[in-house]
Amino acid sequence: MSAQLEVPRLEDLDDLGIVIEPSSQPWVVSVIAWANDGCTVKLTWDEIAGSASVRWRDGDDVRLSLERETASKISVRDEHGRIEFRVWSRCEGLDGLLTVQVGEHVTVHDTLLRT
Repeated sequence: MSAQLEVPRLEDLDDLGIVIEPSSQPWVVSVIAWANDGCTVKLTWDEIAGSASVRWRDGDDVRLSLERETASKISVRDEHGRIEFRVWSRCEGLDGLLTVQVGEHVTVHDTLLRT
């Protein structure tokens, strides 16, 4: 069994201007941020499964859909006026960092490297 996923405390996210969507399962949470260009980004995590997903939408169009089954840590913060989602992942011999910034527009950086 993998180590538990480290996630932000929901009360720490209250002042970020995002929507927090708890689910019927208390270990599954979604957060939604809006870019100034109208795009939305939804980050969902499952603490028990150690997984996360990111959906970037432009209206009805899905621009990006990512899944992480080996997530180890998630952060949500305000970074220079933009909302920044970070998902760290670790799996035998590989470390990854997915960074999604939501501000004027949406930017995504995804790195997966051998350790």
